Amino acid sequence: MVKKYISISFIVCLCLCTFTVASARADDDNLKIGDALPTSTDVFLQIETGHVKSTLQTTCVLLVFFETGYDKKSTLITTLNALQKNLGAKGLQVIAVCKDDIKKNKEFTKAELASMVITLATAVDADEGWRKWVEDSKMEIMPLAFICSQSKILGIGSPLDDSLSSVLRKAVAGKYDPQLIKKAQPMLDAARKSLQVGNMQEAYKHFDQVIELDPAFFVDIVLERYKVSLKNESDPKVVSEWIQLTAKKCGSVTAQNEIVGAIVNDPEIQKRDLESALIIADSMISKSATLGLQSKAMIYAAKKDWTQAIDVQTDAWMGASIADKPMAKQRLEEYREASKRTPVKSP
Repeated sequence: MVKKYISISFIVCLCLCTFTVASARADDDNLKIGDALPTSTDVFLQIETGHVKSTLQTTCVLLVFFETGYDKKSTLITTLNALQKNLGAKGLQVIAVCKDDIKKNKEFTKAELASMVITLATAVDADEGWRKWVEDSKMEIMPLAFICSQSKILGIGSPLDDSLSSVLRKAVAGKYDPQLIKKAQPMLDAARKSLQVGNMQEAYKHFDQVIELDPAFFVDIVLERYKVSLKNESDPKVVSEWIQLTAKKCGSVTAQNEIVGAIVNDPEIQKRDLESALIIADSMISKSATLGLQSKAMIYAAKKDWTQAIDVQTDAWMGASIADKPMAKQRLEEYREASKRTPVKSP
């Protein structure tokens, strides 16, 4: 049931990362990336859906402004809901702010409101709030999203940007660096232009230059380059050696876990190099036994080797911290249930 409308004033302590933004502003007086939040961090909102308490306690907030009558609002809300579902447990809170009164304009049906996992709000003091955020940004984009961290703005751009989810993952982990992104962008542009004209070696060169800046930070580029290589290289051994070496360079067990997860589950990858994934997972165990063992169990599960998957996941569960035990146990139960539906692989 839709919650009753509640008018409330609260301080939004924004803590986000930046995504590929529209053009930078020429006027230094404009609200820009790197700035502190507008003069007052008070955002006067009338909450339509969502939990204010969780918003106040969250480490990251994506603040999205839109206007009534926006013809792609369903796409916008679907996108924002997906971000909230995927990253909410890690600390993200998405707030969509409508300039006008949503109730009077009947912008959303009760069913739509009830389905939202994001916080939907109306700007009570629209003129002042809209000016401080939207107008002062001088960005000719609507809807417009702000990504900030530690009371600073780290990103301004479209909430429908394809790279937004990748950036938010870095943000909730506290590992987003706008300056590093800015340095890498020309090389990424060159890599993607080379792909368009079929110059694979030139594309690889530019991708590798970005990765060398910080392999763990640019793990999403590692995966982009990997998938391009899988589609274009005739010798799979070359690709296997590259991903194993690059995963080692990443150093970060979190980044390595993301690589293993992509090899096993990414729908864009048709030929899954599970042997390389296993090598990477083994290398993770000395840094994080629980994460490494869970990665190994996931690989065995992908092979339908349920005996190994269950044994390894059991070890991961038993050695997990109190905070990690519930998720580790859930995966263990999933493997046990799957083993009942699928024949166990012969030794």
